[in-house]
Amino acid sequence: MGKIIMTLFVAAVGGLVGIKLKIPAGALVFSMLAVAIYNIYTANAFIPYNFRVMAQIVVGGMIGLRFTKETMVEIKEILIPSIVIILVLTVFSLFLAFVLHKTTGMDIVTALFSTAPGGLTDMSLISDSYGADSPKVAVIHTLRIVLVVTFVPIIIKFITRFM
Repeated sequence: MGKIIMTLFVAAVGGLVGIKLKIPAGALVFSMLAVAIYNIYTANAFIPYNFRVMAQIVVGGMIGLRFTKETMVEIKEILIPSIVIILVLTVFSLFLAFVLHKTTGMDIVTALFSTAPGGLTDMSLISDSYGADSPKVAVIHTLRIVLVVTFVPIIIKFITRFM
């Protein structure tokens, strides 16, 4: 029980640091880093599997909270473009997963979750359920988020200058 409490404490401290720094997904990234460092140095980090299931339930509930009647009306307007985007992203992600698998030797399940067009939290949690190397999935998605948050505003600013 002491390992669980200490792991959750380390995660909470890391998460609070991420929130204070106002970094996108900072709570998740910094709690993950804090527990990783704690585990590397002590080998005492532990969270039971049923806690992971609870985390998935909470994330699912939070996503469900975002849906309203207005959301359902708006979906009709964006249905076709959304389907096209989903198909293109899925095909591109499958291609990237195959390339990642072939060039690095990473197992295919980890490569698929690492390149899936989903959120860091969601993909990391779900990948664990499928036996993927979830730390690798989390690291790749974290790098993706950092790069997107860094470069997309610059690209948008550049593009909108000419419009």
